[in-house]
Amino acid sequence: MGERVIEVVAGTRGLGYIGCIIWSILVSCACSSGKYREERRDIKHFWDEYDFTDTLSDAKLGVTGQMLVDYLTLLPQVSNEQACNNLKQLVAKSVVNKELNIWLLQQMEQLLYESNSSLRNDEFYIAVLEEALASETIKGMMRVHPMYQLKMLRKNLPGEKATDFVFTTADGRTRCLWDVPAKYTLLMFYDLTCEHCQKEIWELSASPLINRLLSARERNSPSLSLVAICMEGDVDTWKRCCAALPAAWVHGYDSENKLVEKELYFLRSLPSLYLLGEDKMVLLKDAPIGKVLDYLN
Repeated sequence: MGERVIEVVAGTRGLGYIGCIIWSILVSCACSSGKYREERRDIKHFWDEYDFTDTLSDAKLGVTGQMLVDYLTLLPQVSNEQACNNLKQLVAKSVVNKELNIWLLQQMEQLLYESNSSLRNDEFYIAVLEEALASETIKGMMRVHPMYQLKMLRKNLPGEKATDFVFTTADGRTRCLWDVPAKYTLLMFYDLTCEHCQKEIWELSASPLINRLLSARERNSPSLSLVAICMEGDVDTWKRCCAALPAAWVHGYDSENKLVEKELYFLRSLPSLYLLGEDKMVLLKDAPIGKVLDYLN
């Protein structure tokens, strides 16, 4: 904003009295805007001046939408507990205006839940769903979708032990996730025909960090085991593909389709990466590859 004000000042030098007035107004707006942004950095009081009872005009929707993005961007600055409590309070405040409440929940679903959102955060969205369902403003069949989302999001949370499952290896043997030895386990669910899956498989296979950890050992166990589970596609095609994938990986196939039928893991999109620690405790859930590499590094 400072650079913009300088440009405005330079452009008003030849305008005399009127230019000075315009310049004064713009400087005042710039200062007010800076003060507004600074005030908005206080998460606890972020929505204090917002009128939740007001009608939702197109102009207000635009302002509210930007406020919501700013708010969700700032939330990680506080503890998860504080952030989740603040989100619940926001949902509770919006209940006074049914139209706003519905719109707000839809926006939060897009921003906090959708796979391609840079603000996606399962823990935050769980808090939103819990408050929305507890308030009983969502009634009848409208509760089915959020209740299912909440049920699936609560599976295999960080800090919990990952659900064990059986998979078939390329040589026809049967193995269990919990029986794979390693200090860290990188669990990847993928689809053979998925371009995004192919891209991440290539990134992982080319990663010096991943390859170094796969070959290292700690206390007679690998530092890292990479368990790649194919969820879709023909079994024979998968077996042929395994020959082209890194031999150091543990290759598996959900031959009995139990992962999907029993909904053991929430796979909203593929590929899906889970980083597990010792005793198969979940460290990162459905995390982007960059976040996994940062953690391991």
